[in-house]
Amino acid sequence: MSAVASERGSAGLLVIAGAGLVAAAAAVAGTLVAGVVTHTRAQSAADMTALAVAGRILADPDPCSMGGEVARGNDARLTDCQLAGASATVAVSVPLPPVLARLMPGEHAVARSRAEVVIVP
Repeated sequence: MSAVASERGSAGLLVIAGAGLVAAAAAVAGTLVAGVVTHTRAQSAADMTALAVAGRILADPDPCSMGGEVARGNDARLTDCQLAGASATVAVSVPLPPVLARLMPGEHAVARSRAEVVIVP
């Protein structure tokens, strides 16, 4: 048997191994992208909620209720709302996608944000 005949079919194995590596890399990349998107959604919802609450501090006796509405409008849930003078600090949570929920502890991504009313004399 010649050396060429004994190597017959080895290229097919290399192709299969390469395809497996590409599939694994795509799965890891997809999971990372899902994490970044979830974090961005949570932080955006927190920022908008904090701005909405701060914008209502002077006009509404319960500005945190407006924050709950804004958070729900962004597919998030208001988990904390603290008022201190003209400043509002909020925390919101958004559900993790199923791929991340299996890999990470907890079922939600949480983000915090703070906004303040600026009063110009």
